[in-house]
Amino acid sequence: MRYGAKDVLNGIDFEILTREVVALLRPNGAGKTTTIEILEGFRARSAGQVTVLSTDPVRGDEQWRARLGVVLQSWRDHAKWRVRELLQHLGATMPGTARRRSPGRGTPPS
Repeated sequence: MRYGAKDVLNGIDFEILTREVVALLRPNGAGKTTTIEILEGFRARSAGQVTVLSTDPVRGDEQWRARLGVVLQSWRDHAKWRVRELLQHLGATMPGTARRRSPGRGTPPS
């Protein structure tokens, strides 16, 4: 991705497999939001190739977008969840995913 004369994303190459949960963790200004917006099709890239669910995100329609599982960086309930509880909750929404509960832990907030 390029803004004017400045390259802000260069040489990113990764693959996320079915049922994988991925988090992008980098310092401010590293391009996390730009990367996600390109993958979601909300921002057009300036060069390169991107494929998400066998589709170029720029050409993704509403049916394609409905298949994406993205949790944005700003989420109203984020402070209420423990990481383990959030992963258990998200795992419960994926068919065929085993669900384990830690002893002494409550259910995620609703």
